Amino acid sequence: MTLSRIPDLRVKKILWGSLVVLRVLLVMAVVAYIAVEYIEFDSNKEVLHLTLFSMFFLLSNLMVNIGRHKAAIENDGHAQSLFWITLFALSAAMLELVDLAFDQVLAAMADPPMVIYSNALGIVEFLISIFAVLMACFSVDKFLVFLRSISFELKYIGLQVKKIPRPEGEG
Repeated sequence: MTLSRIPDLRVKKILWGSLVVLRVLLVMAVVAYIAVEYIEFDSNKEVLHLTLFSMFFLLSNLMVNIGRHKAAIENDGHAQSLFWITLFALSAAMLELVDLAFDQVLAAMADPPMVIYSNALGIVEFLISIFAVLMACFSVDKFLVFLRSISFELKYIGLQVKKIPRPEGEG
């Protein structure tokens, strides 16, 4: 078996540049989400909340699986920091479920005499939604910084190529 190595510096620079771009796009996505949430303050957004819950839950699952990967996480300190970052993502997912429940209550409170309570609950729901997205944003941002920090420690990024012998008689 032979080992074909990809030049470390070039690949790491591309990876680090990609992580920086992802962090900038993350901030832009959060600002856009807050704008959409503000504009559509009174609308029922069940599908949006279920999508965000699924996305945040899958993100926390990804982080847990990376934390279990011994080749990348050799240090107990790294594993512990990744665990805390994962808890933020999981908490954001659970807050999205609470937000969805408030959406259902708001839909049921459509009567005119309940308008004061409906508006107050709408503000609470709006704040929970924003807080959940900010928690997820924090988690993803710290996760990207974490990935960059452990990529410094990687000695090389390589591909293992196994040469398959040709059968007798083939040219």
